[in-house]
Amino acid sequence: MADYTRDFFANWSSFEGPVGEKVRLTLRNRAKAYLIPPIKGCCGNRGEPGC
Repeated sequence: MADYTRDFFANWSSFEGPVGEKVRLTLRNRAKAYLIPPIKGCCGNRGEPGC
């Protein structure tokens, strides 16, 4: 869990884009990871906010 948390905040701080885009990507990536089958906990977009 600590690795996920560290990566989550690292992706937010390193991604160059407006806050609105970061929020949009976070919501999309979390939905992709947990709501769209197959549920695997990873959205597949490493380096983007929310992944």
